Amino acid sequence: MKALFGAVFMVTVVMTGGAALACSQPAGAAGIEADLAGWINAERTKKGLSKLGNSGSLKKAALAHACDMIKRGFFSHEGPGGPNLQKRLRTAGYSYKAAVENIAKSSAGGAEPAKRLWRKSSGHWNNVLNRKIDEMGVAVATDGTSVFYVFVGGRN
Repeated sequence: MKALFGAVFMVTVVMTGGAALACSQPAGAAGIEADLAGWINAERTKKGLSKLGNSGSLKKAALAHACDMIKRGFFSHEGPGGPNLQKRLRTAGYSYKAAVENIAKSSAGGAEPAKRLWRKSSGHWNNVLNRKIDEMGVAVATDGTSVFYVFVGGRN
């Protein structure tokens, strides 16, 4: 009986540890990210603002944050003990004069949940329409149950 308990405990630990570390991009991630970026630029154009260019460094920071939220089990702009947006941007190699970030989480796929959530939140909407930024990175990741969306806007 003691050996059986040890084997069950070992399997449970391995399965739990693996699930906590699982971060991947959902099926169609590139399309979802392109849809969100296109929507952001369309909304900016409606308000007479310039479109945002795509930045590989900002996308790297966005994906790192989405995966960090999944791996460490939190949903916030800053994880327990960090890092904050400024640190994530430095880690991604992005020097900035201005930076903003939006996050969203949904059990549904596609870009619509993030669009709806960001449009309804004045703080997130102000980030989409921020005049001080000129480029962006958009990323989506999943833990297998929920989709995490991150938009990071910046200006060098």
